[in-house]
Amino acid sequence: MRSPKAGMPRLVSLSRRLVAVGSLALLITGCSASTATPIASSSVAPDFTTLPPTPGAATTTPTPTLTAAPTAAPTAAPTAAPTAAPKATPTPPPALSIGLCTGAQLSLSITSWVGDPGADPVYAHMTATNVSSSSCNFRGSSEAQILNAGGSVIADAGSGAATVKSGDPVYALAPSGTINTIVQWGNWCKSTPSQNLKVAMVEPFGLGRIVAPANGVAKVPACSASGNATAVSSEAWLP
Repeated sequence: MRSPKAGMPRLVSLSRRLVAVGSLALLITGCSASTATPIASSSVAPDFTTLPPTPGAATTTPTPTLTAAPTAAPTAAPTAAPTAAPKATPTPPPALSIGLCTGAQLSLSITSWVGDPGADPVYAHMTATNVSSSSCNFRGSSEAQILNAGGSVIADAGSGAATVKSGDPVYALAPSGTINTIVQWGNWCKSTPSQNLKVAMVEPFGLGRIVAPANGVAKVPACSASGNATAVSSEAWLP
């Protein structure tokens, strides 16, 4: 049997080995800690909104947003009141026309045709009658016209023949009163017109036109100047 002392060196030797192994482990651990890979930084971006501004750094001034001013609704232009059309001022009638008989007041007749066959000129004696209930006046001359059976004008004295002059006498024509004139017609170089010839008288100042119906066979003037127009005229009115 071995004594306790004989085993002690073995125990001591084992203890030293354990101490050495422990020191080596601590050494390895220390080296591993010093060379360990650092922890990867987080991929989440840091929030800098809470950090105070860096002194001296330029501060960006936010651009103000321009707000358009509200557009006022267009004001409707006031509608002008309709302008009344100016009233036409009536033109006063010429002084010489005042009181003269109008065509509406008169009736015209052919009293007779006068002239020899083949004569130049021939004459139509005319009478105008006041068929109205009011008196009126006659003065001056009228425009004479010769009409064929269909009423077309074949000879005309012209509008200038209806005249009233200041020196012309005035003839009052009471209701049913009459006044007379003579129409002269000459130089007819055309074919003989159909009969039932009529005579018309156009009054001055636009007072109207009166037509006398046919009265028997009218005298047709001869052609005294071939190539010249036919001619017609009338005398001033007389009672």
